Amino acid sequence: MAAASPLRNLEDEVLCSICLDYLRDPVTIDCGHVFCYRCVIKVCESTRQPLYCSLCKTPFKKENIRHVWQMASLVENIWRMKVDEERQPREERTPEQRAEKLCGQHLEKLHYYCKDDRQILCVMCRESQEHRHHAAVLLEKAAQPYRSKILNHLKILKGDRDRVQNFQSTGEDEIEALLTKFQNHRQDIVSVFEQGHQFLREREQYLLEWLEVLEQELAEGRNSHVTKGSKEVIRLGTLISELEKKAQQPALELLQDIKTGKDPSDIISKYPRKKFWIEKPISPAIRKRAEEFSDKLLSLEKGLRGFHGKLVRDLEYKTMKIILNSQTANGYLSVSPDGKSMIFTGLWMNKYQHSQRFDPEPGVLGSKGFTWGKVYWEVKVDRIWWEAEEEEEAMKYRYGARGMFSSSYLGRFIGITDAYSSIGYRNENEELEEQLSQENGIWPKFCLVGVARESVVRRGFLNFTPEEGFWTLQLSSAGAYIFTSPEPFRILSYCPRQIGVALDYDGGKVTFINARTQEFIYEFSSSFTGKIFPFLWLNCMRSRLTLRP
Repeated sequence: MAAASPLRNLEDEVLCSICLDYLRDPVTIDCGHVFCYRCVIKVCESTRQPLYCSLCKTPFKKENIRHVWQMASLVENIWRMKVDEERQPREERTPEQRAEKLCGQHLEKLHYYCKDDRQILCVMCRESQEHRHHAAVLLEKAAQPYRSKILNHLKILKGDRDRVQNFQSTGEDEIEALLTKFQNHRQDIVSVFEQGHQFLREREQYLLEWLEVLEQELAEGRNSHVTKGSKEVIRLGTLISELEKKAQQPALELLQDIKTGKDPSDIISKYPRKKFWIEKPISPAIRKRAEEFSDKLLSLEKGLRGFHGKLVRDLEYKTMKIILNSQTANGYLSVSPDGKSMIFTGLWMNKYQHSQRFDPEPGVLGSKGFTWGKVYWEVKVDRIWWEAEEEEEAMKYRYGARGMFSSSYLGRFIGITDAYSSIGYRNENEELEEQLSQENGIWPKFCLVGVARESVVRRGFLNFTPEEGFWTLQLSSAGAYIFTSPEPFRILSYCPRQIGVALDYDGGKVTFINARTQEFIYEFSSSFTGKIFPFLWLNCMRSRLTLRP
C-alpha cells in the first residue's frame, strides 16, 4: 500500500464519518465531533430520542448543533489543493502515480468494480460504508462480458471490412476494365471515323476526277464545235458576199457571164450540203457518261441522307413510347384503347367537351410532353379499305354544311404545283404502291406528323407554322410538304409510309426521316419554350396513324 501523503492526512481530518465525503456545511454536536449539516439532520429525522454520536456514541441534543465556519474554510482549501495536485504534470507526480492509475480519494490501486453504482473502487473504497454492502467484483471479471461483446463485434467489423475491401477491389477491377474498354472504344471511334473520312475522301476524289474528265471532254468538244462553226460561218459569209454581189449585177453583166459559160448555179454548188449542222453538240458517249455520273451523284445523296437519318435515330436520340391523349382528340377521331393509333370516323364520337380538345381541327396531342433531352418516335400511315357506302358518307361530311376542311390553308394544298418540287427518292415498292393507290383512289387527303407547343390554340381553324407553335410534316398523295409562308413547300415528290420524328429540345431542332429507308427528310431549327408534345392530324376515313414503338 502506498504511503499516505501530507495531503492525504489532511483529507482524513475533513471527511464526514457519515457520508465519507468532504464536509459540507460542517456542524459540531455536544461531544465536539464534526459532521455535515445534512447528515446530522438525516440522523435526527430517522432516529427517535435520545440522539447519539455516530463516532463516540455520546448523546446530543438537536438544539445544540452549531455551525463551524472555520472548518468550512479549511475544507475548501484542502479541496482546492486536491484539484491542483490532480492537475499537476505527469512528470511531477510520484513514480507510483505515473506507473498506474490510482484511486483519486485514497491514492490506492483500483482492483474492484461496483455493479450497483457502476464505479471502479480501490480496497478502501470497497470497505467503506458506501460500498460495503454492494456487489463488487474484480476488474478483469467485470470487464470480461464487455470484452467478449467487443471481441464479437470486432470480429463482425473485421468481416465487414474484408467484404468491403473485396467489394472495393472487385469494383476497382470492374472500373479499370470498363475504362480500358472505353479507351478501346475511343480508339475504335477514331479509327472508324478515320476510315469513313478516308473512304469519303476517296469517293469524293473519284467523283471529282470523273467530273473533271467530263468537263475536259466537254470543253474540247465545245472548242471543236466552236472552231467548226466559226469556219463555216466565215465560209458562208464569203459565199454570201459573192452571191450578194452577183445578185446586184446588172442584167447585162449577169447574162454575159452566162454567155461566157459561167452558170450562176456553179457559185451555189461551191457550198455542198454537209452533215455538220445536223451533228449534236454533245456526243452520245459524253451524254451517256454524264447521265451515269448524275445517277451516281443521286445515289450518293440518297446514301448520305440515309446515313444521316440512321445516325440521328441510333446514336443521338432515345426512342420513346408515345401514347395519345384522347382528351385532346377531336370528336371525329377515334383513339385506340392503348393510345397507340387513331382513325378518322366521320362520326362525332365524344359527347362531352374538354377544354383541351381540338375543335374543329382533327388533331390530337401525345400524353407526355418534353422540356429537355433528345427523343425519337415513329408514325406509320396505314390505309384501310372501306365500303362504298362509308366512302360516300365521308364525302358528304367532307363537303357538307359543316365545311370544316374547306379553310383557306387547306385549299392551298389542293392547288400545289410542281414548281415547288425538289429531288426525291423512292424505291420500287413505293412506286408500285403509289400506282396502285392512284388507280384505286384510296389515298387520304393529307395528314400531319410532328410536334406542337402545349399552349397552341385549339379552337377554330389553325395555321400549322412554327410561329403558331407547330413543327409538322404534311403527307399527301402529292408528296411531303412543310408549312411555310405564304404557301407550303414541297420537299419530296412521294410520300413515305413511315416517318421518324426526332426532337432535340435543348438544341431547338425537329428532324424528320424516312423510317424505312433511314433517309433524312427535313429539319426545323427553332427555340422551344414550355412543353413540346407529339402531334398528329388526320382528315380521311381511309387512313390510320399508328405510333411506334
